[in-house]
Amino acid sequence: MPKLHPARLALAMVAALLGAGAALSGADARPRSPPVIYPPPPPIPMPSVGLGAKFVREAATYEDFMRAASAISPNFASADDVENALNVGAAFEPGQLRRGAVAYAAIQILADSAFVDEVRKAGPTPESRYALVARIYSNPANALDFPDGPAVAGIAKAVLANGGMQLFDAGGGVIGAAYTMQHQAWSLSQVADRDARSAKVRMLSSTERTASGDEVAALERQVGGAAADPPAPAARPYSPLVVRAVALAALAAIGQAGDDAAHNLGWLSDDYFMDHCLSETKLALNECLAVARPSYEYAFCLGQHAMRDTGSCVVRAAGSTVPIDIAVAPSPHIPPAHVGVHRRVRRRRRRG
Repeated sequence: MPKLHPARLALAMVAALLGAGAALSGADARPRSPPVIYPPPPPIPMPSVGLGAKFVREAATYEDFMRAASAISPNFASADDVENALNVGAAFEPGQLRRGAVAYAAIQILADSAFVDEVRKAGPTPESRYALVARIYSNPANALDFPDGPAVAGIAKAVLANGGMQLFDAGGGVIGAAYTMQHQAWSLSQVADRDARSAKVRMLSSTERTASGDEVAALERQVGGAAADPPAPAARPYSPLVVRAVALAALAAIGQAGDDAAHNLGWLSDDYFMDHCLSETKLALNECLAVARPSYEYAFCLGQHAMRDTGSCVVRAAGSTVPIDIAVAPSPHIPPAHVGVHRRVRRRRRRG
């Protein structure tokens, strides 16, 4: 291959560079295709208002017991009637009743559309929802800071206190029947299977109830529904049970109380007073049955402890009060004391 002269080699390199530049200039002159711009991902949708199936089942069992126990009729006609009524009135497990009371009140709160709208406006984004959940976890009473907080506290207090008073009043009717039925011979006969009856009551007291599918479905339809009547605000202070019910409802309003979160929300149904009160009620019922003999005494145990005391626990846990029975007896006749004639006694001076 013949060698190129250095001058010619330099000239060839310059020509090659000029050709490359011309090619590039031609490429720049051609129109470029527009860049592909992909749309941003859609925002995370706001979760729907909802309460986990576990909470709804517990609420249904609470409603089922309160309705059945409050419907116990005092018109007993046999010892079997008393026993059947006792089995109905004692058939609740204290922990389940407490959890059901909170969930039941929360479902009634969710019927207040104003409260639900206020909570949802406070958590439109994942970040704001997380902040709201954190506030409620740090202190459940923060759920009452919304403008409609006093109104929904009134809903929770009223629905729990009214149900408890119905059971309380029904228990009073059964107690009255325990006295009037003593005019019937069957009520004075001693019950033969006392130990078996007491054992069954203890078993029912430690067994959780199961609500029917229709009862659960009826409460599910209430979640997020509309209230029939405007709520009546409740004045502070609110009981811990009412506060927790409002907190659970607030979490449900922003979709943070579903089945996936239920295992983290058990603390919202804790209530020391109701736990202690219901445990004392069960203890008093068992002690009463241990010494009961005839059927009218069993009826008294049912009315006083299974019904009246249990209703009182629910009413007071809601922050309300139960009436006090005051027995007014006639004053005994006390004859007036004999008052003698006062005579002045003259004192003699001692001589020094």
